[in-house]
Amino acid sequence: MRIKGLSLAILVCVPLIGGIKEPIRVDGGQITGAPGWARGVREYLGIPFAAPPTGNLRWRPPQPLVAWQGVRAADRFSPACMQKQYAVDSSSWNRGLINTSEDCLYLNVWTPATSADEKLPVLVWIYGGGGTNGSSAEPIYDGNAIAKKGVVVVSMNYRVNVFGWMAHPELTKESEHHASGNYGSLDQLAAIRWVRANVAAFGGDPAKVTIWGESGGSRSVNFLAASPLMQGLARAAIAESHTAFGRMSTLAEAEANGTEFMKAAGKSTLAELRSMSSAQIMEAFDKHPAGLNAAIVDGWFMPQDIYTIYSQGKQNDLVLLTGGTNDEGGTITAIGAPAAAAAGGGGRGRGGTPDTLAKYTEWARTSFGKHADELLKLYPAKDDAGAVAAYHDVNRDINYAGHRTWARLQTTTGKAAAYIYVFSHNPPGPDGNTQGPAHRAVHFSEVIYVFNNLRMKDNPWTDRDREVADTMATYWTNFAKNLNPNGAGLTNWPVYNPKDEYWLNIGDPVRVERFNSAGLDLIAAVQEELRRAR
Repeated sequence: MRIKGLSLAILVCVPLIGGIKEPIRVDGGQITGAPGWARGVREYLGIPFAAPPTGNLRWRPPQPLVAWQGVRAADRFSPACMQKQYAVDSSSWNRGLINTSEDCLYLNVWTPATSADEKLPVLVWIYGGGGTNGSSAEPIYDGNAIAKKGVVVVSMNYRVNVFGWMAHPELTKESEHHASGNYGSLDQLAAIRWVRANVAAFGGDPAKVTIWGESGGSRSVNFLAASPLMQGLARAAIAESHTAFGRMSTLAEAEANGTEFMKAAGKSTLAELRSMSSAQIMEAFDKHPAGLNAAIVDGWFMPQDIYTIYSQGKQNDLVLLTGGTNDEGGTITAIGAPAAAAAGGGGRGRGGTPDTLAKYTEWARTSFGKHADELLKLYPAKDDAGAVAAYHDVNRDINYAGHRTWARLQTTTGKAAAYIYVFSHNPPGPDGNTQGPAHRAVHFSEVIYVFNNLRMKDNPWTDRDREVADTMATYWTNFAKNLNPNGAGLTNWPVYNPKDEYWLNIGDPVRVERFNSAGLDLIAAVQEELRRAR
């Protein structure tokens, strides 16, 4: 017998074999899930956490969700939020044509709990994509394997690109907080609030929430950790491969970008923009993408820039695990060095990556100006091979400096501890090769290991790859459980100490190393000069 398309069988509250009783009541109504592929894990996909941000709700903070009748089958992912479509495998973030919609504010839960009383720690994942792309449905982000280690895993969609970050004077005027932009961050915040209110029904402990992200998601974690609106919603943060300690756009600057976007769309009022189709908005975004991919200092969600907030000890005091990959690199132009920008090539100089000692020296002088001699002493090279290695280390540390700044500020202006790492294990390519530029520990390469999801990609994985994946997933889940990544059988990971600096090198083998503190001091000083000059 069926009522309104719902089987009566699922309306009866019955215990699953080794699982939580269903249906589960959450904000908005009742849901059922489905067995995950990992034994003992159950998954709940596509759960609404806010009203669809469509029509007059476009470019507004997320609104309360709309309740549903009956029991909702939470057994499939929702569409991704609106974003540009890419050809298959042309992007790390969007593999092929995917379903997109403005009606996208849904989240997913993976739980190994057998009872709602288990009070397991919770990992809340925020995907990357540079603030313009991304989806919680990416196969690599599947939460089964990491949930199997005794945590509840949650991932959410959030608005990106112009839908997620546009500020405009009209939007500011209509806001009760006199703020606009930051809608993507507010979506993330709404999802985390949903977790606090509902995760106990999945066997999770709302008092043991860790927010976690990579790349643009790591930057999002940085924003959230600094925001006063996040107070009391989490106890720890994991941030992989991106920070936001440089200069942030002001509300006025962001409003100017929004005004330029409105011109690119050929409209003159906010009402006209809201009447456009989502496809038309994306077309206009292609014409004017500048400044529409990240949070801003809006006076509400982000009252000051992150560096200032942390310098003054106003951040949320979250235990921190942060770091990056060995080969993702960074450029001084990312925080505005005029000389490097003039040189072209993202700070690498006109000739691209320096492959000789002479080119490395020229690059240092062009990019670091008056600081070049000191840089060359701290990252020395005696020959061409040494120059390639030194250039690599400088660029790695330019990116890494933000993570070190975060750890240093957290442990000096806050009370919570920090742990920092570098991932240097080289994944194999499809041909099994682990050597050469295409097979290094580049940006995003650690994510499939952390999720312990090697099965999601058809590479010739070795036993060593599987060991690294299990080790990382164990460190990360130990951190969520105990606010300390260490455990039996693992290389001891020391707490970060600004007076004696070490990182955990997750490579072959996993090892503790003292990093180039003097080099990072110089890079941080240059970055601070540039932050103040802009």
